[in-house]
Amino acid sequence: MSLTSPIPVLHNSGGSTLRYEDGALLLSRSGEEARIPLPAIARIRAEGRAVAVELTAPAGAAPAVHRLDDVSEAAAALFADAVTAVLPERDAGAEPADGSALVVVRALTETPDEERRRRSRRRTRIGIASAGSVFLALALAVGIHGQPIVALLTLLVGPVGAASLAYAWMGVEDLYLQWYLPRRGITVQARRVGQSRIAGGTFQTYVYTDLHGESRTAHHRGGGATVEVAYHPDKPHIVRIPESGGQKAGSVAVAVFLILFGLLVELATVYLLYAAFVDGYPGYGPS
Repeated sequence: MSLTSPIPVLHNSGGSTLRYEDGALLLSRSGEEARIPLPAIARIRAEGRAVAVELTAPAGAAPAVHRLDDVSEAAAALFADAVTAVLPERDAGAEPADGSALVVVRALTETPDEERRRRSRRRTRIGIASAGSVFLALALAVGIHGQPIVALLTLLVGPVGAASLAYAWMGVEDLYLQWYLPRRGITVQARRVGQSRIAGGTFQTYVYTDLHGESRTAHHRGGGATVEVAYHPDKPHIVRIPESGGQKAGSVAVAVFLILFGLLVELATVYLLYAAFVDGYPGYGPS
């Protein structure tokens, strides 16, 4: 049975974290991580929505302080109390050491999986911003043309159709991989190691080893202690857990519905815009 640390992990809005691990605090910021062993810590304080880690220092020297701001106030207080409880006892008569000399700072580099996730998130943001800009420009144009109702419908309905088609594309891609990987990829056993929260849902997390000996993860809504996973031989991070025939049929039905719905919405939007620009709508806008 594995035990988890009762000490919470602190996160701030900038992506920095402070956590306890193996007798040390790990303060991770953009591009670097500081490992602060417990013997180097004189005290730790919760200051509202911030945590201050004060290091030991020789008499007469100013102690160094590491801070993490913009965290949960409740979590900060719990973190400070929990870490204080595990700090080692010191001899009252001993000269304090220079805690800064015990701190190890290392540069953080992205793993290939982290880089892929970052690029995927960036592409998603660019796609959303681009689609939103197009619909906003069309709405402004038709509004200036004197059709405010059509402009409002363009802003409200157009993105719905675009989102439907985007989800349909992801569904079609997943169906292709469900067909391709078990036939042309490499199938191995993966073992369940826990659960993950993804997009608001709970997924089982499985670990498998690729042909290069690297451990990788796969996620699935349900399954036993072990499952079969199929991954791409040239891109081992592309992996799927083969689904049953019924699950595939359901995925096909959802993809077809999203395609038809998205096309219907976008065609209706195009028709409204065309009619607004070419024929106009009596009673709307200036006559």
